[in-house]
Amino acid sequence: NRIAKNPGLYDDLSEKHQDLVREGKVVEGMSNDAVFLAWGRPDEVRQGSREGRSLETWVYYGTESVPVQTVGIGIGYGYGYGRCGPGPIYDYDYGYDVAYRDYVAATVEFERGKVVSWQRNRR
Repeated sequence: NRIAKNPGLYDDLSEKHQDLVREGKVVEGMSNDAVFLAWGRPDEVRQGSREGRSLETWVYYGTESVPVQTVGIGIGYGYGYGRCGPGPIYDYDYGYDVAYRDYVAATVEFERGKVVSWQRNRR
């Protein structure tokens, strides 16, 4: 648990932000430390600017399964049946599998160390 491993960070938060962190929620005005305690370490950190102000964006990724169709083609040489003589043999196989892909699950934008916006997917 991040709170138990970082009691100093947690104790420095306001009571309101402590409650939100325990619930795993992020709101505007929270510090980087509060977001870390609520959602964990980001998978990616981006630096940028908007209207001349520096921004830092934390990106969190999730993984989802996606059904995919597979096609296999086999080519060989052999002897056919009946009137067919020796020649190439072609075989096709169709099937289904599951692939996994990453998606952006949440983002948090910070300006001067405070949350100015956040987004989280409903899944």
